[in-house]
Amino acid sequence: MEDKNSELLFEYLRSILYDKKIQPLDVEQLDEPFRKLGRGLQYFAKTLTETKQYEAALSRGNLSVQPPPRENFLCENLKNIHANLNHLTWQAKQVAKGDYSQTVSYLGEFSEAFNTMTQQLKERELKLKQEAEREKVHAGMVETYNQLLVEMIDRSEEEIFVTSADGRRILYCKKRNDRSIDRNEVYQTCIRFAQKHRSEESRDSFEWIWEAEDSRHHFYRIITGYMQWQGEQAFLYIIRDVTEEKLREERLRMEANRDGLTQIGNRHYFLEKAEDMLKEGSNLTFCYCDLDHLKYINDQYGHTEGDWYITFFVETIQKHIRKEDVFARIGGDEFCVILCNCPYEMAEQKIRKVQKEFSSGQTKEYPKSFSCGIVEVEGGNEEMQVRDIIKQADHEMYLQKKEHKKKYRKELSVISISED
Repeated sequence: MEDKNSELLFEYLRSILYDKKIQPLDVEQLDEPFRKLGRGLQYFAKTLTETKQYEAALSRGNLSVQPPPRENFLCENLKNIHANLNHLTWQAKQVAKGDYSQTVSYLGEFSEAFNTMTQQLKERELKLKQEAEREKVHAGMVETYNQLLVEMIDRSEEEIFVTSADGRRILYCKKRNDRSIDRNEVYQTCIRFAQKHRSEESRDSFEWIWEAEDSRHHFYRIITGYMQWQGEQAFLYIIRDVTEEKLREERLRMEANRDGLTQIGNRHYFLEKAEDMLKEGSNLTFCYCDLDHLKYINDQYGHTEGDWYITFFVETIQKHIRKEDVFARIGGDEFCVILCNCPYEMAEQKIRKVQKEFSSGQTKEYPKSFSCGIVEVEGGNEEMQVRDIIKQADHEMYLQKKEHKKKYRKELSVISISED
């Protein structure tokens, strides 16, 4: 009798401590002397579940979570942390409003860091005010340096010209010898800029740095200064052709977002695109793919063959996705496809077709396969995070990978033995 009751109680305690979902205990199955202990364990399970839920909410930064009832003795320290975080949040808001008198003394090393930060913010604000005062004084000296400015303009290699404040008259123009700047078009853009800013009654800024693009898709970085020119208000423009810089930046940006081997998007590209697509509210289906036995191929046939295996997989996938879909390599053997407005069933059919084509194409000494987990996300689900979707898809993929391991384990063992 004791063995049966002990076994039931032990299994229930084990489930409380280790199972994600606690298995229920039927107290009526216990003999009378053990039922009180069973009910005590049920109360412990309820208390522990409340504590875990409370702890999880706090770890996600949810400070509006309702704490467990007072009789839950496990949550006393968590409740203290909750109260401290709420007060710290209020203090941070006060600092954001400019109240640098806020100090923290109840969070150990964090208290010192917080207090140092507020002191530095206070000092920085004072420095900014001092700098603003110096800028004001400097503005009063601008007229004194007009002649020096003209000399600097004459020596500059950029395209420079000065217009009246209303933009109707060109007061000065220094042209470059080359024809890299389409003067009429860029000049008109500058004049429209002057007309826009001359209507401002209060000019807190005397210099603007902006960019313009002409009809030939050339880009220009333009420094515009509001100034006095020979007794009248005027705008100074310093124009530089930055088309090559823009093209170089675009190439670097593309390289930063591209996987070197496959030339598809990398993890950074994927996360950026996924976040944007979730914000747009489209119906999305995430297909998380993991190449099977890539390590085996690298070990047995070399990394060159492994690279072929990866690129062949990418080429196979690309045959079956559309321009608006997203395809990226997010790890060594991990890939993800985001299908737009593609229901789960259709995505599943598509993946099965790709798996069949991948495994049957380009005969090799080893089997070719990949595992895939599919998660459909309905548009407007603003609470869904990319990491949560990937985690769910990875779980689904792992279930299929377990089946694939069973399927190919024997075949890979035969290949390995024959090669030896």
